[in-house]
Amino acid sequence: MIRAAISWYSAGPTITVNGLITAGDYVDILGNQVPPMVQVLFPNNAVFQDGNSSIHTAGSVNSRFEEHEDALQHLPWPAQSPVLNIFEPLCSVLVSRVRSRLPPPSPLKQLDFFHEQRQCSNGDC
Repeated sequence: MIRAAISWYSAGPTITVNGLITAGDYVDILGNQVPPMVQVLFPNNAVFQDGNSSIHTAGSVNSRFEEHEDALQHLPWPAQSPVLNIFEPLCSVLVSRVRSRLPPPSPLKQLDFFHEQRQCSNGDC
């Protein structure tokens, strides 16, 4: 799984996660990986929004947001709301680019390598 962040001004780094994410893993991501991204992407005020998956709505995750509400404003995803995820339309572009490679990369490490290559070619390394 690849986690990513984006703001009006720029895109943040992507984070590769092996396997399934538990609520505990997500709390760890919120504590260790989200704050540096927020400082870069939203230097003034940040509003963090995630989906309604079970890891996003777990009690430990809600407690984490409540304990750190002064550092990061959390906007819960409204129940039964339309999907407004800006990453989903980009998925077909990503899939097309990955499949166009000959031979297509299959292990996650190869995908990470191609992603890092792409970032470096854009001057982001």
